[in-house]
Amino acid sequence: MKVKWEEAKRIVEESTETVKETELVVLEEAEGRVLAEDVLSPIDVPDVDKSAVDGFAFKSSSLKNLPAELKVVGETAAGDTERKKVKEGEAVFVMTGGELPEGADAVVRVEDVKVEGDRVTVDFPVEAGTLVNFRGSELKRGSVLVGRGEFLNPLKVSLLAYVGVFAFKVFRKPRVGILTTGTEILEPWERFKKGGAYNSNYYLLKSLIERAGGEAVRLGKVKDNPEVLLRAIDEAFNHVDILVTTGGVSKGKYDFVKEVIHKAGVEVFFKQTNVRPGRPLVFGKKGRKLFFGLPGYPTAAAVNALEFLIPAVRKMAGARKWRNTYLKAEATERLKSRVGRVDFVRVNLFEEGGKLKVKSAGSQQTSVFHSFANSNGLALVPEGRGPVERGEYVDVLPLFQFL
Repeated sequence: MKVKWEEAKRIVEESTETVKETELVVLEEAEGRVLAEDVLSPIDVPDVDKSAVDGFAFKSSSLKNLPAELKVVGETAAGDTERKKVKEGEAVFVMTGGELPEGADAVVRVEDVKVEGDRVTVDFPVEAGTLVNFRGSELKRGSVLVGRGEFLNPLKVSLLAYVGVFAFKVFRKPRVGILTTGTEILEPWERFKKGGAYNSNYYLLKSLIERAGGEAVRLGKVKDNPEVLLRAIDEAFNHVDILVTTGGVSKGKYDFVKEVIHKAGVEVFFKQTNVRPGRPLVFGKKGRKLFFGLPGYPTAAAVNALEFLIPAVRKMAGARKWRNTYLKAEATERLKSRVGRVDFVRVNLFEEGGKLKVKSAGSQQTSVFHSFANSNGLALVPEGRGPVERGEYVDVLPLFQFL
């Protein structure tokens, strides 16, 4: 069951449902979560009319004739609770963030006027509203501050704190289990053995899943034994919303994942795509739960995780914007690609002459991970295009959106 890249993305999207459960969290727990409700501003910002600068506040009508000399009748600092008043011909010295005096409608910077004793001279026209931050001009009470489905990054968390919102509802994190297959797989702390391969996929997937709003669950590793693998998959589905396996999805003698998942009750939608690196990709569903069988090579696992798994995690986590973002960039050298497949070419994005450009990050072999880890983008070359020539533009998946 082989499908094309576009069809595979559609199937994964349509198969993914947002988790239903929500929970209440406070600000300290909010980063990386997805809002399950609109959060409204409980206050006006500013809460009163305030000066935008250190300067003098007055009635703009006092400047009918220039230069105009105004009498300074008081001073207001940020946080003062007693509101001053001004009449025509008067001014109050107001510090940045201080409340505008009653009757005033404009402010001038202290460095722009002449001050002598209790007199300030203004020799230029000033319109009503100049250097005034009016009540509610930034946020009005009851307006939507952060919307349902928004991912709470540090700026959004700070914005909630900015208006005194301390607790709010978020979607439960989807639990994403990572099961590593392969008798040859070693953990990084184990002594290397001839023919072995270290388990780098777990660490990549864990980080990507958590940054996408999911909870990564380490399910350990299983050897290339179909009975043991079946038991592990059956048990895993009792505890996770998405099950991810790495390895065992190709056509090797000990690649058992494809045959075992049918016995585990998974409805399989496809087992291969036209994506390189990473053609072998098994995707299916068991009830509301998703299954991703990723290849074992880190480059192939990474491409499939970035392009298929992580958008599904974002969508399941309740994120309103869950699709990947691509940029247009100019190729500074020929990028190899073959007609008939969708190539994700490892590249480095950079800016030159006001343009976004890309160059190859090095080796494009599926077995080579070093060049992938040192790239910052993947050039997406559609199946009908072939090589990207120097000076041509190409869509690029920037990896910094995941990191």
